[in-house]
Amino acid sequence: MTVVALDPRPEHALTRPDAFLGLASGGETVAEAALWWSPPLVLPESGSAGRIGHVRWRDAETGTALLRACADRLREAGSTRALGPLDGSTWFSYRVVSDEAPAGVTHPPFASEPWQPTAVGRAFEEAGFAPVAHYLSSVVDALPDESEQAAADRARLADAGIHLRAFDPGHAQDELASLHGLLLRAFAGNPYYAPLDEERFQALYGPLVAQVDPELVLIAEHERQRVGVLLAFPDAAQAARGEAIDTVVVKTLAVDPGWRGKGLGGALVRIGQEAARQKGYRRAIHALMHAENASVRISRHLGRPMRSYALLGRHL
Repeated sequence: MTVVALDPRPEHALTRPDAFLGLASGGETVAEAALWWSPPLVLPESGSAGRIGHVRWRDAETGTALLRACADRLREAGSTRALGPLDGSTWFSYRVVSDEAPAGVTHPPFASEPWQPTAVGRAFEEAGFAPVAHYLSSVVDALPDESEQAAADRARLADAGIHLRAFDPGHAQDELASLHGLLLRAFAGNPYYAPLDEERFQALYGPLVAQVDPELVLIAEHERQRVGVLLAFPDAAQAARGEAIDTVVVKTLAVDPGWRGKGLGGALVRIGQEAARQKGYRRAIHALMHAENASVRISRHLGRPMRSYALLGRHL
């Protein structure tokens, strides 16, 4: 088998890989992966992290062989660690499923959930990668009636000068521009984070505007500044399975650093879930939370674990 340089696929345009490698055997590409070593990521320790993503291979054996070649290429580029699967940065797809049913009950995949083939995780493991960060999703099996608590939350936020409103799809570009700034502030200190420029942010989220229910996107404003946002959307994976959609996926909860510790995040989740319940949804999934984030503490009071994930890494 021979390692070859490939041209990035058109669907990789937003992630802008620094290199794209393949493993060829008998004139056929049997494994491929994209590589990034710029821009630098926020790391819990010193050093520079290269990333391996957009991975596809025939089996764990070919994947392992390609991953070893990828590690060599990242080392040549000056990286001291390799992370994967990670499509450039945490704005895009990353992680492997580490436990399909941590509470003992198996749930089918939900919309936007990363679900890599088993051969992907096995190849990373055989190439010397191990978990460096853990994530989880939880499920609220029956949305409770939180109308009184949601009303109290709204009143408390109003007393603090915070106005809640829905996303305005009629001014989608302006809305996304303002949310881009909020998310940059909210996520800046997260491990393995890198900023995303507004052009790519608009290109990434703009097409999703037509697919979301604006009333399930709550924006918190203080003196006309965005200080918090909750993004939830119907679980379209249910429709793809021929089921009625009765679940909302709570995908993003972000609070401006200056407003943390004041109960804004919990209020957004409760108000958002109550809005979903009143629209007829029965369940909620709190999706893809970093195990050490405040969102996990909020979710722990409302739901139970349904899936665990890991980001994998190794020293070079």
